[in-house]
Amino acid sequence: MGKKKILLCQRGRYFFSSKTYSYFQDILNDYFVDNYKDVEIFNNNREFFEYDTTIFFTQFGEFTEAQEKNVLDFIASGKGFIGLHGASASFKEHPKYYEMIGGRFIGHKTKCNIDIKILDKEHPITANLDDFTFFDEPYRHDFSMKGDMKVLAEAYYHDEEDPDPEPIIWVKTYGKGKVAFCALGHQAKSLKNEIFREIIRNSVKWVLEGQ
Repeated sequence: MGKKKILLCQRGRYFFSSKTYSYFQDILNDYFVDNYKDVEIFNNNREFFEYDTTIFFTQFGEFTEAQEKNVLDFIASGKGFIGLHGASASFKEHPKYYEMIGGRFIGHKTKCNIDIKILDKEHPITANLDDFTFFDEPYRHDFSMKGDMKVLAEAYYHDEEDPDPEPIIWVKTYGKGKVAFCALGHQAKSLKNEIFREIIRNSVKWVLEGQ
């Protein structure tokens, strides 16, 4: 059996897609990873649906209605979705996209050391992880559309104005597809952090294989 194919969608101003693409290729060297900087690929049902899953490492973007439908149909068909950091802040005019993810970005404060507590030690994405600290942008989300979302890890931002912990890694289903989201990854150098790399590898394996 040949390697499975991943469509990597990158849109953002804080990283260089050629550099981050090389990081993703290294992290996911058991798979074919194709890099797309725009959303035109989502116009082509036939070509797009040949991929086994997709990763969104994005910070902005817009879909046409047809592109959004193709993306959501792809995920719901069982192909799945892995979203990283700004994927929950992208495609802002598309509420169905946020229903698929389970959360919508509503703001952040200055980058800081984030203490991350693993809540589920049995789920395949977090089973081999211990609690850790990560320097990143502290995201807050609106979870009013969360559906069957299961939180695997939560973040402590030590924010006196908003002291509650924030879900940082979660999973859910969308149709027949699995959805995994991790809010870490503000800059390209995050992709050199071994914990973040392990989260990405585990997320892809879980979405594709359920383990």
